[in-house]
Amino acid sequence: MKLRAAFALASILCAAPVFAAPVRYTPVMDISQQWAGYWNAKNVKAVMALYAPEPVFHPTVGPTWEGTASIRKNLLGLLKDYDPDVTLRSLRSETSGTLAYDSGTYEETVARVKGGAPIKARGSYLFLFQKQKRGGWKILEQTWTEREPVKF
Repeated sequence: MKLRAAFALASILCAAPVFAAPVRYTPVMDISQQWAGYWNAKNVKAVMALYAPEPVFHPTVGPTWEGTASIRKNLLGLLKDYDPDVTLRSLRSETSGTLAYDSGTYEETVARVKGGAPIKARGSYLFLFQKQKRGGWKILEQTWTEREPVKF
């Protein structure tokens, strides 16, 4: 009887769904969420304050934006035509010395300022952070991918 009960318990445990391990919290995860919040609020000044002095931004399509002036110009250009609403879900985040990263998935609905159907996008993101001499973390590089091409 005991053997049968042990076998039944083992069968139940083996059939139970496997859950992903929880993401280990790192301070840079908060910066990723701040970036998303400022972006959704169209607060480019606050977004730019999160970047290191020589950042790089790899958009889903098109050339890389290098430096704060290029990033600011491109972000302002996008916000002139679109109202973003992005949600980030961190899946992995680690720190090591003066570098850290946060990566995960995103979902974004972008409304056209002049009306029309909203644009929906989803994919993956990666933020690479660098610890600054004064101790805070800043975005050194970031990149975005799309699961499927965005339909305009």
